[in-house]
Amino acid sequence: MTKTKKYLLSFLILLIPFSLMADEGAPKTSGLSFWQLLLTPKYIAVFIVAVIGIILLFFNQFNTRNRTIFLLVSFLLFGVVTIFIHTLFLSPSPVCSTTKPFIYGPKPPFFATILVIGVLSIIATKGFCGNACPVGALQELLYNIPILKKLKRNRIPFKISNTIRIIIAIIFIIIAFAFGTSIYYYINLFDLIHWEFDMPALELAEFIVFTLLMLFLSMIFFRPFCYLICPMGLFTWILEQFSIMKVRVKKDSCDMCGACEIASPCPAIKDIINNKKIKADCHLCGICLSSCSKNSLYFGVK
Repeated sequence: MTKTKKYLLSFLILLIPFSLMADEGAPKTSGLSFWQLLLTPKYIAVFIVAVIGIILLFFNQFNTRNRTIFLLVSFLLFGVVTIFIHTLFLSPSPVCSTTKPFIYGPKPPFFATILVIGVLSIIATKGFCGNACPVGALQELLYNIPILKKLKRNRIPFKISNTIRIIIAIIFIIIAFAFGTSIYYYINLFDLIHWEFDMPALELAEFIVFTLLMLFLSMIFFRPFCYLICPMGLFTWILEQFSIMKVRVKKDSCDMCGACEIASPCPAIKDIINNKKIKADCHLCGICLSSCSKNSLYFGVK
């Protein structure tokens, strides 16, 4: 293990005492134990959908059509069907599960979500975010709409997007411990899939403006909420540096033609080709794999 990865692992371990220091004055939870929560329909469904996505990518079956169908199923299953089958509702949401422990203390629902998503991230980069997250699926579906193609050529450099994401997380931690509240209450795209808009006029206006902005940016930039804001995206980005299965390059056959970098909407492929120790988020879209005419890219173990 490299020094950089050891530092990242140390950082993850240091997050534990911070969570334990959080305020214990939490609202009532579901009453289920940690292990009982893991066996509820939503977590089982999340794991099944994520694993199916990983298998499809392993066999390089994610062409544009298959990926679109798969994302649509993920969004409908965890973002729309939940209105009628509440047991599939992702509550706490990935944003809440990574932030509310700092405010309400360590509660079983928070850590059940963190564990499931964390395990999927260790199995494969962004195993949950890239396959089973309804908000991520919605953003990617919007990006794939064939409009504003010239604007799509402009990509936010990962150093900038990740810096913004880290700064927001740091500000959140400071405010959470100082005032017991969360800035993510105002910038949480997962509120959209609650489909509940009974809120004060000012809050509703802020929610509508933020949501419309994120949805519009999703048509120009690849998963802007994931790269710029989502705290779970930040957490899984750290974990994916240790992922077992990921997109890899065969150096002996790669001629550095750049076709995959041009085709891929995310910044991860450039880091993969250049063999950087710390790589940008890879959401398992599979575009880089299908764009390589020499089959120099593959998804799997080393």
